Amino acid sequence: MLNKYTVIGLIVGCIISGLGVASMIDFLANPIDIMDFDDNFGVGESTIFSFQAPENSLQKLMITGDSFDVKVSIPDNVAKFDNSYKNTADLSWINTISGENVIKIQNIGNSELNAKGTLEKSRDPLFLTYHILVIIAGIVVIGFSAAFTVRKPRGF
Repeated sequence: MLNKYTVIGLIVGCIISGLGVASMIDFLANPIDIMDFDDNFGVGESTIFSFQAPENSLQKLMITGDSFDVKVSIPDNVAKFDNSYKNTADLSWINTISGENVIKIQNIGNSELNAKGTLEKSRDPLFLTYHILVIIAGIVVIGFSAAFTVRKPRGF
C-alpha cells in the first residue's frame, strides 16, 4: 500500500511533468510565434521592435498619425523602408531568409501615433530548456514522494 504522501507526490509530480510535456509539444509543433500589437505613442516618442524572423514569414505593419519616420532593416535588404510618412503607412514584407528584423518608429508629428501590426517571429530556443527543466522537476517530485513508501523519514 502506498503512503498518502506518496500518492499526493505522484499526482503533483505527474501534473508538473504533464504541463512540461504539453508546453514542449506546443513549442515543437508551433515554431513561429505571432506577435499582434496595437500601440499608441505621444508626440516625440519612438519605439524599436527587434526580433528574429523565420524564413518565409509575413510581417504586416500599419501606422497612422500626423507625421512619422519609419526605418525597417531586414536581413536580405530586399524590402527596406526608410522614409517619412504623413497620415498613414501600410507596410508589409516577407522575409526570404531568416534573421533579425529591426523596426524603428519615430513620431515627429503634432498628434498621437498609432501602430498596429502582426509580426511572425521565431520562438526563443532557450524556452526548450525551460520545458525540459519543468519535466525534470516533476520527475524529482515523483522520486522524493516514492521515498516515502520505501522508508518513512523521521518526523512524518
